[in-house]
Amino acid sequence: MRDLSQIVVATDLSEHAKWPIVRGATLAGRHGGQLHLMHAIPQFSLKDLSESYRPYGIVLANRPHWVDAARAQMHALATIASERFGIAIEEHAKFGSAVPEIESITRKLPADLLVVGTHGRGFPRDLLLGSTVSALMDRTVCPLLISKTESDDPYRSVLVGIDFSNSCRSALEFASFLAPDAAVAALYAVENDVDSIFHAPKSSYEKDPDALRGAQRELDNFVDEAAAQHPVERIADWGNAAQTLLTHARSSDADLIVVGKHHSNWKGVSFGDISKRVVKDATCDVLIVP
Repeated sequence: MRDLSQIVVATDLSEHAKWPIVRGATLAGRHGGQLHLMHAIPQFSLKDLSESYRPYGIVLANRPHWVDAARAQMHALATIASERFGIAIEEHAKFGSAVPEIESITRKLPADLLVVGTHGRGFPRDLLLGSTVSALMDRTVCPLLISKTESDDPYRSVLVGIDFSNSCRSALEFASFLAPDAAVAALYAVENDVDSIFHAPKSSYEKDPDALRGAQRELDNFVDEAAAQHPVERIADWGNAAQTLLTHARSSDADLIVVGKHHSNWKGVSFGDISKRVVKDATCDVLIVP
């Protein structure tokens, strides 16, 4: 039985910090969950940072004032979200590196969903846009929602990447739970080794209708077993997995792409690499489900 009783939003306090907070608060309100807002305060001296990389857009002479400013800014964000969505928000300011602190709070609660953003400015932007999101995708033990737009609208169109693994069963199930009123589509990309490596366009091998029909039957059987109670569109198409997901997401105006997290797909291609490319290039939110 899926649950969203504990939702963690990790914020970098950047100019776009409200994006993941809005999404997390929206989901907490709709699913009756408790929202936790957390920020990791780096443990280094201000003199180690150049003027352009000092967080929060302020110049301070000493560390205590900087810490107070970070906590005050987080509290301001939490207050705005709490009043807007009518929910209580617990605030957590932790000293330490972002990834270990985020991982610690998600395990301790334990969290049912972790929400982060991919936009920011200066030093915090580098943390969340680069190494932090990448590391969280590898290490998270709960579903990870990467917010790329500011919206409090329910998800309307969800695209789930399928490679017939158990993690994709979980991804399909969680997508239907997270967005019960959305149109959900399951996409399986039929690719050969050349397409995997070079992201090749359609070629002559794709004109074999029997291969595509076989993939479609396999996808239909998989979805019937994994999401029997939910209407799901089934799409089998030729191409590189990441590029095909991105192309279909754009053409269907999807506002959420969902992928499962596991070590490798049946061809030995790292699905983590696929999901990271999707996160990098998608214009909509992306959900990674263990």
